[in-house]
Amino acid sequence: MTARVSSYVAQKGGVGKSMTTVQSCLLTALKLKKRTLLIDIDPQKNSSGVFVSSEDIENNPDCYASLLYMQNYEVKPIKGKYGIDVIPGDDGINAFPQDLTDDAFANLLNRLAKNEKATANDVIKEVVDLQLVAFASNVQKLREHYDYIFIDTPPSFLGLPLISALCACTDVVGLLEPNKFSSDVIEGFIDKVNTIHEEFNPEMTFHGFIINKFRGSSQRHKKRAAEWIAEYPDFFVADPIRINSWLEDCTEDGEPCWKLANNSNRRAGSKSLLNAIATIIPEIRSTK
Repeated sequence: MTARVSSYVAQKGGVGKSMTTVQSCLLTALKLKKRTLLIDIDPQKNSSGVFVSSEDIENNPDCYASLLYMQNYEVKPIKGKYGIDVIPGDDGINAFPQDLTDDAFANLLNRLAKNEKATANDVIKEVVDLQLVAFASNVQKLREHYDYIFIDTPPSFLGLPLISALCACTDVVGLLEPNKFSSDVIEGFIDKVNTIHEEFNPEMTFHGFIINKFRGSSQRHKKRAAEWIAEYPDFFVADPIRINSWLEDCTEDGEPCWKLANNSNRRAGSKSLLNAIATIIPEIRSTK
């Protein structure tokens, strides 16, 4: 079995991408007993830092996510907490586009100097395309060794890290917080994801959106969620995940939320999150 490659994506920070990613890794590793890999292409390293320490990262200088943008580069993941393998994020991701592809940038600059019709944008676009292909190819190789791979992305309006994840994924879910900013980007996001599916990654399934940090007592949240579901009925795939600070604390500690849900509020929060994750990992519904 080659791995399914999944990502929870958003165009703003603080929506819960790392929380859903970390708990998904824990679910597949602990509940399903499957080989699980986390690829963290967020330079902040929030999700990878849950499973591996800064010392682990320092002791593995040849294992970081921006190396996946090099052609034919073999990255050996770090063994992390609960047996989850990790390729941590790094600051190099912020420097894209950069010369990570066997002197491709230097060669293209030489071509630019000899061709008056070429532009700097032509050079940058070609380097970016090479890096997208390299990333997708290296993830494809990793799929042979795992059952589940999760890619945690930085918040972005479809910048290079997010586009590269979409080019490599088999399963994608968008996360939205019930506010005006999210309302402004839904349609554009759907169009761009569909374009990537049609032109670059026909294997990708965009399942739709999940609303996170939903306050059931908020009339504004209820109204906004109802409006979104009415306008995009095919794109909202689970009940909203209710806001619950305990879930964030539990995730920050790298612990499976369902094991620590020792009161009704925590059980409700855990159930809400797990039901949403089951959108792309339906196998967990058959586990205890």
